[in-house]
Amino acid sequence: MFRVATTESPSEFAGVDADADLDEGSYRPALVKLVEDVRDSERQLLAGFDSRRAILLWTQELAVRTLGEMPQDWFYQIARQFRGVPSSAHERTLVSALLRPENRTRELDEAKAREFRRQLSAKTIRPAAHRAFRELRADAGEYVDDGSDDQHAPGKQQYVAMRPSIHELHENQRTTLEELLDGFEDRESILGWGHDLELATHGEMDEEFVTRCYGERSTRKLLTSTESADRRGRELFAAHYLIPVFNRGVRDLAGRAKEQADEEQEERKTSKL
Repeated sequence: MFRVATTESPSEFAGVDADADLDEGSYRPALVKLVEDVRDSERQLLAGFDSRRAILLWTQELAVRTLGEMPQDWFYQIARQFRGVPSSAHERTLVSALLRPENRTRELDEAKAREFRRQLSAKTIRPAAHRAFRELRADAGEYVDDGSDDQHAPGKQQYVAMRPSIHELHENQRTTLEELLDGFEDRESILGWGHDLELATHGEMDEEFVTRCYGERSTRKLLTSTESADRRGRELFAAHYLIPVFNRGVRDLAGRAKEQADEEQEERKTSKL
């Protein structure tokens, strides 16, 4: 699945319409919003990332934007790539291919890396996005108005798939993930974080998970240490234990979430001036 193939041309962002005008109204804007959010995630992928942390944050957001339809096994394959290479400071090939050339520690042909990222989009992300679209289409609201000052324009929507609860879950996930990557001050902070994790995983985390994080000495050290090796270890910990469960939580919630049109905060503030 992760084989890097050669490419005939290094042209970037094939099929990405960067000039799409989302400020126009749509009768079913939730579907357009879903497609455009995935398009944005794809654009980030094709451009490459500037750090391992950025890759992790992107995978979390991708899980939300595909409504939990990314394959669970894909996240575990990504997690294995975060183990690094034991005998050196170099990251594994997959991680290198996701990073921009200037941010890699491993030599890798950039043309092959670009083609790998395109194949990742075509073979894994696009099918997941298609499944998400089919799941959403039955419940996507239809808005009919005269088209003037259209608050239902997809480009003005704040919420993922126009579902406030999914957007809220995304924000909870992002916060708990960043807190983990930053590390905790002490054991008690781990317990407090566990309450937030319950919300971020939509209750999908194993009931003993936080207990183990608090009680196991090696895990506790990993989560509270400031050493470079432990910071790297937390990236692997997040990739393996958190993000796959985030994906499951999104998938469960997506089938229950209700639609609501809500323009971006910047748009609302501007309208008051």
